[in-house]
Amino acid sequence: MKTSPLAPAYRFVLASFLWSFGANLVHFFLNFHLEALGYGRQAIGLAQALLLLVGVVFTLPLAYLIPRLGYLKSLHLAFLLAVLGGLLVGLGVLVFPGLAAYGLAGTLLQGAAAPLMARLVPPERRVALFSLQAALTTASGFFSTLLAGYLSDLLGARWVLLFALPFFVLAYPLVRGLPQGGGEGRPLHFRGRLRAWLRLLLPQVVIGFGAGLVIPFLNLFLKEKFGLTYGTTGAIFALSALATGGAMLLQPLLVARLGKLGAIVFVQALSLPFLAALAWAPWLPVVTLALLVRGALMNAAGPVYAALVMDYLPEEERPGFFLLESALWSLLFALASALSGAVQEALGLKAFDLLFGVTLALYTLGIAFWPWAFRGLERVD
Repeated sequence: MKTSPLAPAYRFVLASFLWSFGANLVHFFLNFHLEALGYGRQAIGLAQALLLLVGVVFTLPLAYLIPRLGYLKSLHLAFLLAVLGGLLVGLGVLVFPGLAAYGLAGTLLQGAAAPLMARLVPPERRVALFSLQAALTTASGFFSTLLAGYLSDLLGARWVLLFALPFFVLAYPLVRGLPQGGGEGRPLHFRGRLRAWLRLLLPQVVIGFGAGLVIPFLNLFLKEKFGLTYGTTGAIFALSALATGGAMLLQPLLVARLGKLGAIVFVQALSLPFLAALAWAPWLPVVTLALLVRGALMNAAGPVYAALVMDYLPEEERPGFFLLESALWSLLFALASALSGAVQEALGLKAFDLLFGVTLALYTLGIAFWPWAFRGLERVD
């Protein structure tokens, strides 16, 4: 029986959903897990920094390796490293090496996943596919954070991260059966292109530094400010993931009206008042609503951005570009996380007034850069 040409794309989306279920569980509960292991706030900030700085260190090697190794083999290696790293961190054995392995897995995924997905569908379907994939992987956070909250109340925060591993294992067979989709044996050439890349990346990295100051600590912020339990905190973040996934599904409609660039600017600018409410509103219902709307609007631009830059990048540049994006984002996000952890250690809960103010200013600046970043660039796809 003949297979639909879209079937591989949907298999990849399902694999992404399973991977993200486990990854969202790790992302949401890592801070609580490290606290349960006895780490202080500054050490947690350094752990978040290490998790991301691994991507910076390996950006250039992987930019050359992924096109030669191929998208699929790169993803296979990512699954292996994620399971190994998750096991070490979950058991509390060699925690920082485990975080390094897990961070390297995320870097491989960052470099190979989007270029492979772009090859599985024609260009005119990319926004729809990227939005569907991002919506489902983000919405998986609804279920994984609920599960994390339930498991923490049942078993304690010490063992929750181990439950991410089965989802990584279940995703692997779906990826293994995909077509190669190109990307093998094509060398990366930076000459003449780095300046254009940096223009495309500037808004992202400015926003990334602002995000690193507060986003990794939002669960701790809410728990401390309002005295929430693990389960309640998990429920709030689960709803946030669901709201973000729903907003991502609407992006193709918004792109049809405003274009890709216009849709990015519109949704991110609209998120700024809700960030302010999240930071300074004194009532939990208002803060919860602001968290849901801010996350949905700010993150809904992600798949549109990924589809948009594909229009300006040749095939052989795509893995390297997304690795560089991840590295620059990770570098600034990690530096901001470490700085934020030190500020919180010194000032306690009051530190968030300063941190949210800086984040709001950087988000505004980054959004203002978007039109300039794409002005005058030549489309290649």
